Amino acid sequence: MRSKILVVALVMVLILSLVGCIGLSKIAEINITVEPDPVSYNSEIEKWYCDMTISESNGVGVTLTSIRFDRYDDQDQLYGTQILYEEDIIDWFDSDYIPAFSSLQSGIVWTSYRKYIVVTIEGIDNNNSLIEATGSFQFLPK
Repeated sequence: MRSKILVVALVMVLILSLVGCIGLSKIAEINITVEPDPVSYNSEIEKWYCDMTISESNGVGVTLTSIRFDRYDDQDQLYGTQILYEEDIIDWFDSDYIPAFSSLQSGIVWTSYRKYIVVTIEGIDNNNSLIEATGSFQFLPK
């Protein structure tokens, strides 16, 4: 009888251990918003201006490793790319780390017209998962 109880106890411990190893850790979820969208021309500064917010919504902090801006013209052709890495991200947003359920925000000035921009953000969350988020926003002509 003791051996049966011991076997059952060992099986229960094994099951509980395996359940703890099966994908229960969360992965950060990054959201990208731009205000206003579409981005309008500001005649006072003679440029296009918007506020960009990068937020985390799944309860896991994340360190941003790159932000890529792909610029497209009126013919939907890619005509330029800008990539921000750690130092640039810190310069633009004052940090490259987003705590769980928090956000980073920065005002961005664009000096020339483009039809739209696709933003791709990559990072590593607190659980060492690689994350990627993509968003886009439109521009209004002058």
